[in-house]
Amino acid sequence: MDRSIPPKISVVSSVNVPAPKKRFLSNGIPVFSFDLSDQKIIRIEVVFRSGTAHQSRNLVADFTSRMMAEGTSSRSGVEIANEFDYYGSFFTHSVSKDFTTFSLYCLTKYARESINVFSDILKNPIFPEKEFETKKRNALQSFKVNSDKVSVLCKREFGKRLYQNNHPYFTDIHEENFDLNTNLLIQHQKNYLNFSDAVIFLSGYVQEDLIECMDAKFGNLNVEDIEKPIVKRVMASKGGRAGVEKLDAIQSGIRIGRILSLRRSDPDYVPFVVLNTILGGYFGSRLMSNIREDKGYTYGIGSGLIRNIASTVFLISTEVNAEHTENTVNEVEKELQRLQKELVSESELDRVKNFLTGSYLKKSDGPFNICDQFKSYYLYGLNESYNTTYLSELQDVSAEKIRSIAVKYLNFDDMLQVIAGKL
Repeated sequence: MDRSIPPKISVVSSVNVPAPKKRFLSNGIPVFSFDLSDQKIIRIEVVFRSGTAHQSRNLVADFTSRMMAEGTSSRSGVEIANEFDYYGSFFTHSVSKDFTTFSLYCLTKYARESINVFSDILKNPIFPEKEFETKKRNALQSFKVNSDKVSVLCKREFGKRLYQNNHPYFTDIHEENFDLNTNLLIQHQKNYLNFSDAVIFLSGYVQEDLIECMDAKFGNLNVEDIEKPIVKRVMASKGGRAGVEKLDAIQSGIRIGRILSLRRSDPDYVPFVVLNTILGGYFGSRLMSNIREDKGYTYGIGSGLIRNIASTVFLISTEVNAEHTENTVNEVEKELQRLQKELVSESELDRVKNFLTGSYLKKSDGPFNICDQFKSYYLYGLNESYNTTYLSELQDVSAEKIRSIAVKYLNFDDMLQVIAGKL
């Protein structure tokens, strides 16, 4: 073997990703399962199509999900934790703008026992007052510590100006928002976590007896359609510059971005993903090379797409020493203009395509990752063919297409710029 000769690099234009098996519980709740593991571990996810955009008051959705495992009509929070610990199971939750997810990781031999506790949490929470007050107190203390940071000040002001007219995607948190009571949580759980629009995802070592167990625990629920607030799609945002003064700040928080009229199903989406990666989507990006490595203004800077059901946000964010604030903004503008004026070199484009291909392959490795990929398509209403066409679309992106996309979407004057720090 001649080790001076590097291995041949092959272009990956397609991957055979297993499709899920679709079933329905007795009451019609859809279940998608990926039986793709020899290791006897299971992940069970129950996803509700309600998030912070549907809450009656700020923080209600978050505290509702936090409190679900703090006690049920038959178990205390300590008993729940002890049972999961005894069976080697793990329970977690997450809340986004559009979804609330509860997840259970467990061994197959203790699946029935773990699901028994899991279902009790989701069906019979009681939101005990003592535990609620403790969680509120801890969360408020954390909020007070973090709320004075330039990164938090910048994020809050950016969201406020990005989502105008009181759009539910913007939640402006203040101390008075922590003045909640358990009645608000009970009502939120009743209205939005009641399985009327729930979807269940199973991945790992999924056998038929697991489906039967899930149906026994969740298939007998009375599922009724409920009327939810309509979250209107946001297609654009206003440009301009805003500042948040913090006189004693050593650093400045910087956010530059805009709302795009871009959906994942649009022809421009995959080219924009390539464009964003070149700009600031990985460690070797232009923003990192220029502002971190060459100029030394920051430890890290990046750009990305924040995808929600009703909006797509392009965002550049960083923190820099205060004296480098203006220079950093100027360099960001230069990099955007460079993408609009110059063609990306073939070597850089190939490098980014290889990076994105590798990232995709990594996300398609293992049952949990494969399920996550499918979930991101299904919940956002994408056609299942998206999973099979992504890599071929990626390889078709040209330097000319990158430049035209940059001209179309990355006009610096259309960007909202927010600086927090010593202005």
